[in-house]
Amino acid sequence: MINLNTENKLPEKLKSYCLTELVLVIFLLSLALMAMGIKIWLSFFWLSIFVGLPVYLYLLVSYGAIKFIVDENKITINSGILLKRSKSIAFNKVQNIENVKGILRQSFGLSTVKIWTSSPSQIKIRKAESENRPDGILTLENSDADWLKSYILDKQSKQ
Repeated sequence: MINLNTENKLPEKLKSYCLTELVLVIFLLSLALMAMGIKIWLSFFWLSIFVGLPVYLYLLVSYGAIKFIVDENKITINSGILLKRSKSIAFNKVQNIENVKGILRQSFGLSTVKIWTSSPSQIKIRKAESENRPDGILTLENSDADWLKSYILDKQSKQ
């Protein structure tokens, strides 16, 4: 449950999800290396030690540093390990809220909430190509993600 006006953390099952996703990626990379003639157990071992472990430790620390506060008019997302960032998104500026539930996320009961506004900072233009990013991204349990979406939409309709 998301508590109003208090600091909330990302769900604990996000750690298991990240580990599972990382193991799947390393396994697929190992299969690619095996196709090039390297033994699968050896490539899986070295990829796990030199790539998987540092990436997993980074994810644990960075996801542990993400906290968010939902109040009557806005959501504030605080993140960062060494460089702290804080982003407040007023509900009256929200244009779209998207709950993304992939196959692997869904099996863990997780959903990624993407909050879109009309902010120009969402659009990155590089080499004549544009990339759109939401103003806020949180991975929450399905029930919390659905609650947050309906809460923001409800607050918008009353303004």
